Amino acid sequence: MARGTLRRLLEHGLGAPGRALLAWRTRGQAERLFAQRGLTHAATRLAAGLQDIVSAGPFRGLHYPRHRGDIVHLAKLLGAYERELHVAVERLILRQPRLIVNVGSGDGYYAVGLARRLSAAGVTTRVVAVDPDPLAQRACRATARRNVVADMVVPMVRVDTAMLERLLRQARAAESARLPEAPPSRSLVLVDAEGFEDALLDPVRAPALAQTDLLVETHDFAAPGVTARLTARFERTHDVERIEVAARDAADFPLLAGEPAAVSAGLVDEFRHQPQSWLVLTARAVT
Repeated sequence: MARGTLRRLLEHGLGAPGRALLAWRTRGQAERLFAQRGLTHAATRLAAGLQDIVSAGPFRGLHYPRHRGDIVHLAKLLGAYERELHVAVERLILRQPRLIVNVGSGDGYYAVGLARRLSAAGVTTRVVAVDPDPLAQRACRATARRNVVADMVVPMVRVDTAMLERLLRQARAAESARLPEAPPSRSLVLVDAEGFEDALLDPVRAPALAQTDLLVETHDFAAPGVTARLTARFERTHDVERIEVAARDAADFPLLAGEPAAVSAGLVDEFRHQPQSWLVLTARAVT
């Protein structure tokens, strides 16, 4: 009870300083876990060898320096992180969204990675990076600057369903005003928010979601039944693909070949809760 009260005070009562303190504490806990598993030195050495540049996957070439608490940093550089989603992410990039809202953007892996890919394709995209953690926001901005897409990435502390609806409608209106004869533009919403997806993604209160592509990490351990509920909400307007978390085989990553088995396995471990999966929701129509 006391711990929960302290967390609420830090997160809500003290504003950004409280959230920063809470984030620093949480990141410290992650660092200790990483060190206890004997992974810190190998991860640091291998990341230096890669020069903090992602070597495979849809964000290959992304310059992604490590920030405190990112215990899956090397997995991102190797292209192991969320490898199950690589094909789906490539498909979503090909749909050239003009607005991306990344809820739970963290240090900017997806927000900056997508901005960089779309910029390289000549697509003018606005990426709204939503995260209440001030340390994550700072890291995301730094990564965007390093990858020369800072003008595309807009930080935001929080978003609710009404705000999400406004963002989607404003983007559609702005694009229609800019190119009145062009087909309607697409938007993409990515959500990794520890169960908040259940409250946020409501197409009744946010009708624009019916014409928006979504990539959602679902957290049934935090919101039991959320994967099934989101599927039911969107199956009339979207093609629904459910992707399950899969085990990693360190042998798939040659850079890890010289590491002890426990270390190489730990470096591609994403420290996930169970059950956990993703929904790729592709809008059938944009009007």
